[in-house]
Amino acid sequence: MAETKLYGYRWVILILAFLVHCGLQIAILITMGMGHLMMGPAVGLTVTEFSMIATMPYLTGFLFGIVGGAWADRKSIRTVMIFGLAIASVGAVMRAFSMVFPVQLLASFFLGFSLAALNANSAKLFRLWFPGRWTSIAMGIYILGATAGGGAIAMKVGPILSDPQTGFMIGAICTVACLVLWIALGRTYPGGECEASEPMTKYLGVVLKNKYVWIISFVMFAVFGASIIENNFLTAGMVEYTGSPDIAGSISAVNMIAVGVGGVVMPVFLGYVKRLKPIFFAAAMCMAITDVLVFLVPFGPFTWFLVAVQGVFMGVILPLGKTLPALIPGVNPEHLGAVGGIQSSFQNLGAWVLPAYVVAPIATQVAGGSPLALMIGGGIVVALAGIFILFLPNNTPASVKLDEPAGDAEETA
Repeated sequence: MAETKLYGYRWVILILAFLVHCGLQIAILITMGMGHLMMGPAVGLTVTEFSMIATMPYLTGFLFGIVGGAWADRKSIRTVMIFGLAIASVGAVMRAFSMVFPVQLLASFFLGFSLAALNANSAKLFRLWFPGRWTSIAMGIYILGATAGGGAIAMKVGPILSDPQTGFMIGAICTVACLVLWIALGRTYPGGECEASEPMTKYLGVVLKNKYVWIISFVMFAVFGASIIENNFLTAGMVEYTGSPDIAGSISAVNMIAVGVGGVVMPVFLGYVKRLKPIFFAAAMCMAITDVLVFLVPFGPFTWFLVAVQGVFMGVILPLGKTLPALIPGVNPEHLGAVGGIQSSFQNLGAWVLPAYVVAPIATQVAGGSPLALMIGGGIVVALAGIFILFLPNNTPASVKLDEPAGDAEETA
């Protein structure tokens, strides 16, 4: 059992996780921001081919998320992160040197190993280094790196690039930098990371029998599906809506920044809230409504307001959803990586399947793939997340309940 202490190095870990999450989001989301180039004369991909490339990293995260979490339970988070980032770096470099569809697809698959490592272990990482209500706050700051940091940069820069090679080179530099940073600064938690002693198949069997593990996995399946629907189609929809890639990129950047603000501010407030379900449900339903209104009302200042508000609601449910493995009953601390891995697999499955293979085809069939139809699909998906959360116990806390340590512990070699 890991000791519950505060170590001064936790701030380095938080900054490291923030920067790595930021860098990886740039590498992954810049592809979505360059859709007009990838499907244009420069590369000539079809809509289906582009969707497959843009979402392929999430398939990797789905396939290897459980392995990434369980392996961290057996070894260490540092080991899994370095391995995942090393493979992702190979993929990121491959993308920068070949625009051929099969190479792009394989490279994007390799890039997804970073997601399999990071998403599977983020809940455990912050549960260890930032115990108590600080778990959700640290998670919110971590998500800020992906939204107001990497996401905003990718969505602003991608649409204004003149060639995809430049965008992929930016992504390669960011991914390699993430690997170097984790090698240099990543550290195993000094109090011990609750390494599982029993065989992997045995404790995975225990975890998989916990019904709440399945519930939170379906919650994040829907949350991340809705998030990627927005990332995929908001910018392209705004280009069609406004006729200006620059304005569309700015609107998407505002949305990403709002997600980050909500992700940092709300966990501070939630530390004083006893129950998770009402907050999560209300935020999911409000986000669903704003999803629809963004393209339903005439474009103007109110559009910018709606996009920002929608981002804040997403900023509420993302850190809450990511900390769910540490909040549900019946999970031993030494199994937290495996639970996070299962949840990570489902969230990546949602990010891979829902935008390209569910919402887009239905929206195209029903309404010709209009921006409004696509965002209605995203609203329905996030509303489902709000419904799934109602199946958790009524007393599920909004933050990790632990005795707060009195001060920083002395680190020993």
